[in-house]
Amino acid sequence: MRAHELWHLIALEDLDSAKYLSLRSFTTMLFHVQQCAEKALKSYIVLKKGSVKRTHDLIELIEICMEIDKEFETLRSIVAELNPYQTLGRYPNPTFEKPCQEAMQDLTNQSEFIFDFVTHRINKLSL
Repeated sequence: MRAHELWHLIALEDLDSAKYLSLRSFTTMLFHVQQCAEKALKSYIVLKKGSVKRTHDLIELIEICMEIDKEFETLRSIVAELNPYQTLGRYPNPTFEKPCQEAMQDLTNQSEFIFDFVTHRINKLSL
């Protein structure tokens, strides 16, 4: 399995984890939606550039993707919404308010949209 395929597989595992955890309303799923997006974007970068900078910042990753393919602009607002969940909800924070079940489902759907978008872009390169 090639490096970008490993990144993509782990992104899918994070998406599956988020879906499972969202059914139980666990805040841990917020981390997994961010991680799915992060690893999906990294899979594309690794495919195109051979390696990826070590970062958890989705904004930075989307900028790198947009340097390669302007179509990634489509994801800019979604990654901005998911970006805070790399830590938000994982550690005690008195100002954090857990999203309602519907909002958690929306976040999962957004993460899946990113995963599917990247999958499509990778598959398009294979044609």
